[in-house]
Amino acid sequence: MAARRTVVILLIALPLLSNVISFVIFAPHFASGQPDPTALRSAGNQMSLTVGLLEWVAVAFVWWQLRKEGTSLGRLVNFQPQRLRQYLQLGLVALLPTLLAGWLFVRTLAKTGALVSPGEMTTSEFLTWYLLVPLTAPLVEETIWRGFALPRLRGYWRAIFWSSLSFALFHGIFSPTALLATFLLGLVWGWLYQATKSTLPGMVLHFFSRYLALVPGFA
Repeated sequence: MAARRTVVILLIALPLLSNVISFVIFAPHFASGQPDPTALRSAGNQMSLTVGLLEWVAVAFVWWQLRKEGTSLGRLVNFQPQRLRQYLQLGLVALLPTLLAGWLFVRTLAKTGALVSPGEMTTSEFLTWYLLVPLTAPLVEETIWRGFALPRLRGYWRAIFWSSLSFALFHGIFSPTALLATFLLGLVWGWLYQATKSTLPGMVLHFFSRYLALVPGFA
């Protein structure tokens, strides 16, 4: 019961903090009317890094909770080499919806002006969006929402739904399209976790959704 209560608090607190941060960063740019594209782009980068820091704080909290339970972060990955074929088969089933929803999410960022095409990026922006975010987001987000939260919620589909909703709200309430895209991604990766009891397949697909989706996102 205490573990479930902790998870519920985490699933509520993370989206709340994320959206407060988003409002504080972006609100000044919209207060005077049409925001400057350069300033909006800078705000998007600031938002990405700040929320990323919040995620790492959440991972530290998860690690602390696992220590209290006598387990480790490695147990959340739960990689079983003998089930590699199952990972691949189920991963292929989840691949297409992952790429479609991931493309929709990144395309939405581009339309808001918070993300630009690779040719227009500075070196730091390119490293952030093509290296830092695609590599770290799958690790921390799958650890928090699928590895830690989902198995501590009641019900097969109910656990997938609530963890996916929290995951979507964490990525912002100000864009209905982005909200829908991340909710669908959460459903797909939640189902994948329930089917495999491992975060590894979801981490791999999460990487593709954040990396490969950037390429056709500006076509």
